[in-house]
Amino acid sequence: MRILIIGGSGYVGTLMTPLLAEQHEVRVLDPVPPRGDHDHVVGSAADPEALATALDGMDAVVHGAMGNLSQTDWPAPDTASAFEVNVASVYATLQAAHAASVSRAVVIGSLSVFSNEPVRLVERDIDEGSEPDATNVYGVTKRLGEQVARIAAQEHGMTVTVLRLAFPTPDDLWPLWALPVKDEPVQVRRDDGTPVPALAASDLAAAVSAALTRDTGDYDVFHIVGADDSGDGRWSTAKARDVLGWTARRR
Repeated sequence: MRILIIGGSGYVGTLMTPLLAEQHEVRVLDPVPPRGDHDHVVGSAADPEALATALDGMDAVVHGAMGNLSQTDWPAPDTASAFEVNVASVYATLQAAHAASVSRAVVIGSLSVFSNEPVRLVERDIDEGSEPDATNVYGVTKRLGEQVARIAAQEHGMTVTVLRLAFPTPDDLWPLWALPVKDEPVQVRRDDGTPVPALAASDLAAAVSAALTRDTGDYDVFHIVGADDSGDGRWSTAKARDVLGWTARRR
């Protein structure tokens, strides 16, 4: 399959692009050149001409772009950038995809659509039927991005899949989370000390490939996480297993 990866040079893009390129013909749209020898269109999803050029001849598009961090409230997201990338560029990408007759799209979402307060997210029991309730800028913009994806699927008959990730990390650092704003990888733990494994890059890429096989002309959302789902009910990945045939191999 010929895939355009929006933001393929960013953190999440760098995790998944090399692995997706092993199975698919990959093109990257990003202002910055990607790592590796990949077809690269210089630009962003905010540029209609760059989008049209990058989507030409593609079978599917994966939106994995990330916004900038705030210069005044680091490491919080920059508000304007968060709305531009997580909402406006998702809208622009899906509109341009429809215009280019690209009917399949995967949008990289986040479990941050759920609030981390007053109860930490890792302590919450959630699945795809749970109502997103985040109120911070990142969570709100990711929530809005999901709505944009749903609208595009309904308006254009596209197959649009949102993958809500948590703690994506390189395989060689798993189960630690290589949070980009931290100097060292961290082990995420629940309040009782139970470790929560991060999502390995290879499992992320496998989930994206599985999502790209959907061809139903509708919208759907899946939780793609490395957390153990073996009995406590938190962060269920049962839907991804049953619909996409995906389970985290590193767990």
